[in-house]
Amino acid sequence: MDELWNRVDELADRAPRLSDLRHHKLHLVAASRRRAAGEAIPADLQHDERLAAAILLGAGLLMRRVRAAVPDAQIIVMKGPEAAAYWPQPRMRPWKDLDLLVEDAEAVQTALLAAGFVEVGDPELYEDIHHLRPLALPELPLSIEVHMRPKWPTATPPSFATLAAAARPSTFGLEGVLAPSPAHHAVLLAAHAWEHDPLSRLSALVDVAAVTHAAGEEAAAAVAREWGVSRLWAATWRAVEDVFGSGAPRSAPIWRRHLLEARERTVFEGHVERLVGPVAAAPLPTVPGAAAKAIVNTLRPGPDEGWGEKLTRSRSALRNASLRRSDHLETRRPT
Repeated sequence: MDELWNRVDELADRAPRLSDLRHHKLHLVAASRRRAAGEAIPADLQHDERLAAAILLGAGLLMRRVRAAVPDAQIIVMKGPEAAAYWPQPRMRPWKDLDLLVEDAEAVQTALLAAGFVEVGDPELYEDIHHLRPLALPELPLSIEVHMRPKWPTATPPSFATLAAAARPSTFGLEGVLAPSPAHHAVLLAAHAWEHDPLSRLSALVDVAAVTHAAGEEAAAAVAREWGVSRLWAATWRAVEDVFGSGAPRSAPIWRRHLLEARERTVFEGHVERLVGPVAAAPLPTVPGAAAKAIVNTLRPGPDEGWGEKLTRSRSALRNASLRRSDHLETRRPT
């Protein structure tokens, strides 16, 4: 494990810009290293540290309020504080919400609303997805998401019963509040990161590497096979070994090069990822369909976009192919 954390420190030191550190969620690691070296810490990084401390302090209170509102429901806490527990110092792993998996999400959501929680965020963003609209308490700086199922790349995610049967007590120390077993959690983390933005952030790979160390590589790979995501797991683990292994390569495929350089993807690298990522993780029988869908999604206009807008956007992407995606989006904002 020392090899992993030494490599994380090295990558945090290597990041060209503070925005790259934030993209990869290594900014709290960088702040800690600067403080240990006696270097000045920018005011915005100090703010990030204070916010992370407030979230850690508030999380326990929030979970106690949840437990009081639904005293009989089994709750599995995924990601967030449960992934951070595998880091040497949990405060260095940033997170901003609690992901709670329950057997009856609608009933839990209703009980929490009755207990004083309020819904936040645009309702349209949470239609027909894996969790309900986020909830918050006005006095606390974090929210919760009540999940019906994990975020998953296939039509058959692991069931609540499967996860609960192997779960262990969570870091909160509350009766009936659980965390996934390490082997389950490692695969859940890999699948969630892949569905969100494949191999985009170093912190997501750190989570997978650290939790897999606790589970054992063979145990995690066996869970991935059982759950039908072997190719996704293999692609994720290749990236883990490339980035954090002792024989880390000096180069990588275009869509993973940003990981070794600890920076955000460029526009061009992002387009390559959108073509390659879905194919790299798809079960073998579905690869042709995944490839065709990736090509169609790349070529056709986006939602509520005409062909004229699509062509204008494509020309802009070609001009800015070497820019970080965030810089490219900044150039497109109206002045």
